[in-house]
Amino acid sequence: MNDGQDLAFHQVRTRRVFEEICEQIRQRLASGVLKPGDKLPAERDLAVEFRVSRPAVREALRTLEMSGVISLQKGVKGGAFIRDGNPQLLTQSLQDLMFLGRVSLRSLAETRELITGVVIKLACERATEADFQAIEQNIDFIAGIQDLQQRGEAGALFFRLIAQATRNEVLMMLVDSMGDIVRYVVDKAGRKPRPELVPIRRRILKAMRARDADAAMKNMGEYLAVIHGDLEGEPVEVVRPGRSLQAVTRNAAVLRGGAVAKKMPKTEPKTVSKTTPKGTATAAARLAPAKVAATRAGRRAA
Repeated sequence: MNDGQDLAFHQVRTRRVFEEICEQIRQRLASGVLKPGDKLPAERDLAVEFRVSRPAVREALRTLEMSGVISLQKGVKGGAFIRDGNPQLLTQSLQDLMFLGRVSLRSLAETRELITGVVIKLACERATEADFQAIEQNIDFIAGIQDLQQRGEAGALFFRLIAQATRNEVLMMLVDSMGDIVRYVVDKAGRKPRPELVPIRRRILKAMRARDADAAMKNMGEYLAVIHGDLEGEPVEVVRPGRSLQAVTRNAAVLRGGAVAKKMPKTEPKTVSKTTPKGTATAAARLAPAKVAATRAGRRAA
């Protein structure tokens, strides 16, 4: 190596204080010292323990809140609480990446097909008769309804029941997250009746009951090919950017039976007609000044 060769080294930068705080809290969570539902010490106590400023602690807590690790609650009994694992956070992250051009719908569909294949294979090995009965009841329900939205929600449950049969919570989370995004995109593009899917669902269940993973995977591939046929366009063509977090969270909550009610203002704002020519007024508005003047005159006379 030449003594004068430029090694292109860069200045070494230390981790920012709030990042170190986040890392230590995550380490305690990973080690089991902190568990879902636990309350962290107050902001001032954390500042003393970490020997940092309160603004640094506040920034760390906000970062952990945005990451879904903690929930910040106000009030006398408020504070920072460790949250339960929430699959919706993965859904939100995936859809945000789609909006940023990092994940295409085609890649999402391909990944869903691969993971669903693993799920089907594992479910064929581990599913119980109770699992099969739940899936069969779901299929019967879908076959008996016509409303497209209800069929979509029941279709989501179909995948969830199969994932539950694997007894693998990570696979369940992945199936839920990818399914939520696909359903959101299909809803935006416009749902279509798919009567051919009910017989395919029945064939999938029949193969699963026979513990025939190959047949179940083949039928599931046919099922997904129908669903993913609507995902040929770019995400921005069917999904409005800027609504990822709110829309996906609301959509996932509805599918899980916990619809998030939209807060509406108690009173509607007053509107001003844009068509009224300048200088004109209603009859009531024209009479108002005269009425006030007459009232004042009467008071003076009294």
